[in-house]
Amino acid sequence: MNVRIRIRTLLCGLGLCLVQLAQTCRAQEQPTALSAEDTNQEFEALAPPMPRYNIPWGSGGLNLSAGLRGLYVDNVFLTHSATRDDFVLVPECDVAAFFPIGRSNTVVLDVGIAYYYYVRNTSLNASGPIINPNSEVAFNIHTGDFTFRPSEQFSYQESPVYDYGGQFFNVFNSGRYARFDNRVGMLVTWDQRDLVVSAGYFHENLFANGSTYNYVDHASELFNADALIAVAPWIKTGLEGLGSINRFDNTPLYDTWRARVGPTLRAAPTRFLKVRVGAGYERIDYDSSQAPAFGLKAENTYYAYGAIEHEINRFLSHSLEASHDNQLGFNAANLEGTHLSYSLTWRPRKHFSFSPRVSVSWYDESFGSGSSTTLFHESFSYVLAGFSAQYELSRHWQARVSWDYRLKSSAIEADGYAQNQAALEVLYRF
Repeated sequence: MNVRIRIRTLLCGLGLCLVQLAQTCRAQEQPTALSAEDTNQEFEALAPPMPRYNIPWGSGGLNLSAGLRGLYVDNVFLTHSATRDDFVLVPECDVAAFFPIGRSNTVVLDVGIAYYYYVRNTSLNASGPIINPNSEVAFNIHTGDFTFRPSEQFSYQESPVYDYGGQFFNVFNSGRYARFDNRVGMLVTWDQRDLVVSAGYFHENLFANGSTYNYVDHASELFNADALIAVAPWIKTGLEGLGSINRFDNTPLYDTWRARVGPTLRAAPTRFLKVRVGAGYERIDYDSSQAPAFGLKAENTYYAYGAIEHEINRFLSHSLEASHDNQLGFNAANLEGTHLSYSLTWRPRKHFSFSPRVSVSWYDESFGSGSSTTLFHESFSYVLAGFSAQYELSRHWQARVSWDYRLKSSAIEADGYAQNQAALEVLYRF
C-alpha cells in the first residue's frame, strides 16, 4: 500500500470519528461555555494569553534577558567507566516578542541562543552558538469560529543528554550529539463552545551535524486530530488521533508509518485539581523494501497516559504522571517506553521557589518482536532526579541553582552510565 493511500485511510477514519462526535454534540440540549485543551502533547497548543512584557514596543512588546550559567558535570562523555569531568561556562540570551495585528490576530517570536564552553575537554567546544528548543515564530489568526496557527520551531543542539520535557536520544559513550531540528506546519481549531475540534499537519526535519550520527537523519510528516465535548461544567471527553510517516535518509530500515487513535478525558473537579487521561490503539508498520529480509513485521500495540495536577495551597503544588508510548528510536527503529514522573513546587516566600522532581522510564529499543537477532536490541531503565531553586534578587536580577542526576541501567552493561550535573545561573531581565 503506498503512502498516499495510507494518509487518506488515516484521515478518513479520523474524519468519521469527528463527524459522529459532532452529531452527538448537536443532540445536547444544554451547552456549556467551556474551551477545550489540546489533547495532543506532541503538537503545539494554541498560544496562551499575552504575557507581561518588560519593554513596550508599539502595541506589542519584548522580553529580553541575558545570563551566565556555570556547570559542573562529573561524566561528560556518558561512559560506564573511566569517567571524565568538566566545568562548563554557558553565556545565554533570549528574546521574546508579541505583536498584535488588527483586533484579534497576533505574531509571536521567541529565540534563545547559548554557547557551551568546556574548560578541560575542549574537543566538545562548538564552533558557534546553539539555538534553544523554545525558539519559534508563530501567527495566531482568528476568523469567525476558527483559529489558524501556522508556526515554525527550530533548534540546534549539541548536548546528548535527555532533559526534562525533551525528546529522548539513547546516546552513550559520547559527549556530543550535534543536530538540527526544524518543524513547520499549522494547527486549525474550530470552537463551538461545547465542542472544540482541532486538526494539524507538520513537516519535521532532523539531521546530524557530521557523519557520526547521520544514520538518524530523517523527514517526518505528522498529523493530528482531536475533538472534545463538554458533558458537564467540569468535564470534557472526546477522541484523539495521531499519525506519522517517517523516511530516513541513510538507513531505510528505520522507515515506518505510525497511527494511533483512542478516547480522552479532561476533568477539573475543583479549581485546584486537574485530571487528564487517555488510551487507545497504536499501529507501527515497517514499510521499507528491506523489512521482510530482516523479519520486520507490523506491530499492534497501545498507548496510554494519565496525569493529575493538584494545587494544595498558594505555597505548594505538585503533579503525578504515568504513560506508555512508542517513539522513533535512535539505535533502532522503535523506542517503546513506560514512564512515571512526579514533581513538586514549593513557594514559601514571594520571591523564592523550590522544585524537586523525579522520573523513571523503562525502555525497549528494537526493530520489533519478530526482527532478526543480528539487529540492535537494548532494554534499559532511565532515572532522572533533581531539584531547582530560584530567587528573585530584584526586579531585573534572578539567581537559580539546580542539580540533576541521571542513571541509565542497561542489559548491555557497557552502555549504562551515571551522571551528576550541578548548575548556578545568574540572569538579568531588561
